Amino acid sequence: MFSFIREITSLVAVAALLAPALAVPTVAISTPPDVSIDKIIYGGTGCPRNTASVNLASDKQSFTAYFNRFTAFIDTSNIRDARKFCQLSLAIDTPPGWQFTVVQTSFTGYASLGPNVVATHTSTTYFAGSTDEQSFSTPIYGPTNRDFSVRSTSIVGTGGWSPCGTQALLNIKSELQLSGEGTGAIREVKATGNVSRIYALQWRTC
Repeated sequence: MFSFIREITSLVAVAALLAPALAVPTVAISTPPDVSIDKIIYGGTGCPRNTASVNLASDKQSFTAYFNRFTAFIDTSNIRDARKFCQLSLAIDTPPGWQFTVVQTSFTGYASLGPNVVATHTSTTYFAGSTDEQSFSTPIYGPTNRDFSVRSTSIVGTGGWSPCGTQALLNIKSELQLSGEGTGAIREVKATGNVSRIYALQWRTC
């Protein structure tokens, strides 16, 4: 049996091992003005229509993605809902002479898992037109019944940056999957109703 603290320590260790061993690029001290998210496109079994939204922070240092239907569950008679996925695409406009990268992602959620049930959260992030993808998985082991928080330091692709001074299409693929014999559920919103994801950004001039 894994304690909750031990689980989270394990998750952070896995994310750190999977992050690319790259030097952090020189980052601008300030952030650019007039950054905006012009379009949000999403779909999948974990985020049907009108169930997801994105908010850009006022300091342009992060954006938050909200999901209110991203839940996977399993029981002895039904495994159809044991895997849920969501594809989220953001059209982010940046002013001339600036570009950004994603350097850290914070996930929060709620897991209620019986014995012998494992929940796996997989996330893949990449810029449209790029063959570089940053993907990592974090397991949570039952039995457990509580909120969880995971913070993973990662850079999009192989240290990839958005196109310089133009619109960037950032793609985020997510999957929640349960396996094992028993019952359980995992969702990307805490029982307390807190946010599910925060993506930290770094900016530089180009």
